[in-house]
Amino acid sequence: MKSFTKRVGLMVFLLSLLIITTACNTAVSTNEVSTEPATTTEAVQSTEAYEPYYIEDFELKSLDGSVTSLHAFEGKMIVLNFWATWCTYCKQEMPLLEELSKRDDVVVIAVSVGEDAKTVQDYIDENGYTFDVFLDEEGTLASMFGVTGFPTSMFIGTDMEYFYSFPGMLTQESLDNIFTAIDEILEARK
Repeated sequence: MKSFTKRVGLMVFLLSLLIITTACNTAVSTNEVSTEPATTTEAVQSTEAYEPYYIEDFELKSLDGSVTSLHAFEGKMIVLNFWATWCTYCKQEMPLLEELSKRDDVVVIAVSVGEDAKTVQDYIDENGYTFDVFLDEEGTLASMFGVTGFPTSMFIGTDMEYFYSFPGMLTQESLDNIFTAIDEILEARK
C-alpha cells in the first residue's frame, strides 16, 4: 500500500510539473508579440514580395446587420483592424484609428471579433468613433487571416494587394513606418 501511495504521489508531482512547464511555455509564446514599432527597413524586409498577393473578396457584416464586401472599399488604402471591446491595447489604439479614418486616401475597417452587435455598438457610441465597424461574431474571418491576438492590423493597397500585418497596438510611429515602407515598395516597382 505504501508503494502504491508513493507511485500516486510521484505521478501527481510529475503531472503538476508537466502542467506548470506547459503553462510557462504557453505564456512565453503568447507574449512574444511586440508592440514596439518596426523600423522602415524592417518593415520593407518583411513586406517585400517577389509577386504581389491580392486579397480575395469577402463579406463584412455591419453593426446594423447589413452586408458589404471588402472590395467595396477598393481605391483606398485599407487598414483592416481586428479588435475586441475588452482588449486594453485595442482601446488605446482606437483614437489613432479614428484620426487615420479622417484621411481621404485611407479607410479603416474595424472588425470586432467574438462579440455581439449590441456590445460593440454601445462601445462605439460611448466613445464617439465614426470609422467603419463590422462583426466577426464567430471569429471566422480572424481565423482566415491567422489572427492570434488583438489588436492586429492588416494593410491592403488600393488594388487589394496585401502588404503587411502588424500584430499588436499601432502607434503613430509604427503607422508612419508601415506607410513609408509601403510607399517605398510601390516606388521601387515604377
